[in-house]
Amino acid sequence: MTVLNRDYTAANLVAFNFAGFACISIVVFLSSTQPFYLSEVLGLEIDDKIGSIIGTLGFADELTAIVSAPLIGTLVDKINLKGSSGTRIIQSSSFIILALSLIGYGALSSHVFPDLIFFRCLFALGVTGCMSLVTVLLNELSNSDFSFKKFIFWKPAYVNDSDSTENDNTKRNGKYAALIGVSTGLGAIFAVSNFLTLPVKLVNWYPDLSLKDGIKTSYLILAAYSFISFLILHALLYDKTKVRISEPLILNDGEDAIDVVIPINVPYFQLLKQGIELSKNNPKVQLSYVGAFVARSTTVTTSVFIPLLVYNYYYKQKLCDVTEYPNKKNCYDGYIFAAILTGVAQTVALVSAPLWGYLIDLKRIGTYKTLYVASFIGLIGNYGLCLTSSSDSVYDPHTVACFLMVSLIGVSQIGIIITSMSLLSNSSENPNHMGSLSGLYSLSGGLGILIITKIGGIWSDSWILGPFFILGTFNAILIIQCILRIKYENKEEYRLIQE
Repeated sequence: MTVLNRDYTAANLVAFNFAGFACISIVVFLSSTQPFYLSEVLGLEIDDKIGSIIGTLGFADELTAIVSAPLIGTLVDKINLKGSSGTRIIQSSSFIILALSLIGYGALSSHVFPDLIFFRCLFALGVTGCMSLVTVLLNELSNSDFSFKKFIFWKPAYVNDSDSTENDNTKRNGKYAALIGVSTGLGAIFAVSNFLTLPVKLVNWYPDLSLKDGIKTSYLILAAYSFISFLILHALLYDKTKVRISEPLILNDGEDAIDVVIPINVPYFQLLKQGIELSKNNPKVQLSYVGAFVARSTTVTTSVFIPLLVYNYYYKQKLCDVTEYPNKKNCYDGYIFAAILTGVAQTVALVSAPLWGYLIDLKRIGTYKTLYVASFIGLIGNYGLCLTSSSDSVYDPHTVACFLMVSLIGVSQIGIIITSMSLLSNSSENPNHMGSLSGLYSLSGGLGILIITKIGGIWSDSWILGPFFILGTFNAILIIQCILRIKYENKEEYRLIQE
């Protein structure tokens, strides 16, 4: 009997999913408010090429993420091998960094350079620490003794491998990945319906408050929310100090395992090197990296360029000159519609999340075909949005076609996220390297965001749908990779049958 991560409780599962919920809700808020922050708080005009500035901020964000992701992931492995709970420490501490960056936005920034650049990089560091560990936490859960029966009794209970098929991680990994997908989807919807509308709510509640002050106050409220999230996660995340982190211990005669931590001293950069070597030799890991590239690109397109699409339309059509609050320069209706359109994409994504988990665990479909379907839907959504445009500089987001294509992009987003996470968390038989693999996974996602935010941001100043065309091309590349992998697997199955 192979020892699993013992005593994984219902509270641990809730904390894991709350981590994704809280982090995504903060990310969506900051990303979606960027055009309005630049115009209302910093006083920039549409002619100041806000798209390019957003691209520059995104570039700085992802450059930070690319550099830090492998280092943070390897640091988790190092802490775990030292006998402490690296995932719990790094995951929870990331929210303190997020809180500091949000305070910088809300109280300390008055210029794009260097103020906003610095705090955006700090924000990126916190998000990387949080989101790059999701696959590590998923692997932790998939290889644990957790059973949904624990929600009934809410107490630790060791479950033997032979007790239930629930402990076969190849059969349940898709469901757990879908669960975190639902949680992140709920976080995005919560952000759109509550955080994104918070500035205008504050203006409604306090008539003397300008939209500028409402946005700044909202960032400070989000900073408090981030700190509270740190306290919750530090208290409830799974503690790996009782997890056996050396080679799996085989027990004789079904004897109970003894909770022992066996520290292993492996050089930090040796761990990173081993993670890179594992990536080179594992095609499943490599495909998950391509999936991460497209998934993160889709996320930033949904949260950044959809609001920019709305912002561009309202300002160029001069709809922001009319406001129910005299003497206040703001784009109230545009802000609300951006929340609605983004909310539609996130809601459709959330509803579809369980389906993706079911398809992953379905033997006839599996991970590769599921990833293919998700990327194909993304291709239709992005290219379809471009084809429905009648102008290079202004696109009316109020059409049925826009809502439909944005919904398809949302479905694709959650599908690729869930599938690529499931693929990675099931790709390595050695949990000692999941941190470094997850860091490299995040690095791949960061490269996607780096390209689409910078090139897409610049292109959006001349063609507002440019970022969506780029994302559609990314989906086409992922489709090709999936087809190649499916053909290879079919050949291997045929060869085994012949033998």
